[in-house]
Amino acid sequence: MIFVSVTEFHLTRARDLFDFQKLKNSITDGEGNLAGALGEIVVVDYYKLNQANTFDYDLTINSIRIDVKAKRFTARFTPDKSWNLNVSDFNTRQDCDYYCFVGIADDYSCAYIYGFIAKKEFFKIAQFGKKNEIDPHGNGSWKYKSDCYNILISQLNELSPECN
Repeated sequence: MIFVSVTEFHLTRARDLFDFQKLKNSITDGEGNLAGALGEIVVVDYYKLNQANTFDYDLTINSIRIDVKAKRFTARFTPDKSWNLNVSDFNTRQDCDYYCFVGIADDYSCAYIYGFIAKKEFFKIAQFGKKNEIDPHGNGSWKYKSDCYNILISQLNELSPECN
């Protein structure tokens, strides 16, 4: 995992990234928009990538198309490699080559780039969880907010696709 201190410059660019209130099919009714945008900005800056901002993918490394999946976490915790990451069932048709998962502290003080995984590999190893089922990797109280496919942070590659 790669730790990144979030700056005001990151936050300003993330706020300016999208000109709409919430994404279609937003699980949190738009509450995660800033975290999603910040995840993209953090990855772009760290790896010096090109932003694409299409429906299907967010970034490119050479001709590799990457969709960033950001998830907020409680700032008082340090992410653990046993944490569950997910892709919602309605996002499975996005035409990308890789996913990059990023954790964003809920106070926006820091981010963690958890790692990358090829989309094909993700769906080979991911476990399906139904909406309102309890996440078996959580503390016993967190429920899936939508039907989704899940893997652990430990199942990701820490290096970007161009380095693998």
